[in-house]
Amino acid sequence: MAILIKRYANRKLYNTESSRYITLKGISELVRQGKDIRVIDNESGEEITPIVLSQILVDDQKQNRDQAPLPGSVLTELIQRSGDALYTLFRRSMGDVHGNLSDARENVRRWMDSDDRGVPVNIPEISAAVHDAVERVLRVIDLPTRSDLETLNKNLERLAAALESFEARLSEGDE
Repeated sequence: MAILIKRYANRKLYNTESSRYITLKGISELVRQGKDIRVIDNESGEEITPIVLSQILVDDQKQNRDQAPLPGSVLTELIQRSGDALYTLFRRSMGDVHGNLSDARENVRRWMDSDDRGVPVNIPEISAAVHDAVERVLRVIDLPTRSDLETLNKNLERLAAALESFEARLSEGDE
């Protein structure tokens, strides 16, 4: 069952489960813990969960300036296509990227193992150096790194779960 959060006219948010006021950061923590939330406007009774979740995404972007921001194109596509279509597209492309990187890593390992000069090769050290170099290059040319994509993937998974939960509640209300 979803935790009911009420937003009052003074814009304060009230967690009815804990009988306490809660901040957007507190709601964010509930979502990160896997809790299902439902936010309603106390005066109108209107469901405003998507608005609050959007505010949380904006706040997260403001507070985590050291992490790569979500590109505007991703947000634009999210609005244009709906969450499910973009999430599916992103997961598929991430799988392709991961597969290509795994193939490249395996090719380098084969090449390194076939070194017939008798020089011992420290594959983990070389792998780490290559990884660090690629990360630096990606940052210089303003492309997301693996950790950026992993963070984005986690955020998209949370967003998709929240959207699915919201859609389920909407369809329950239609019945």
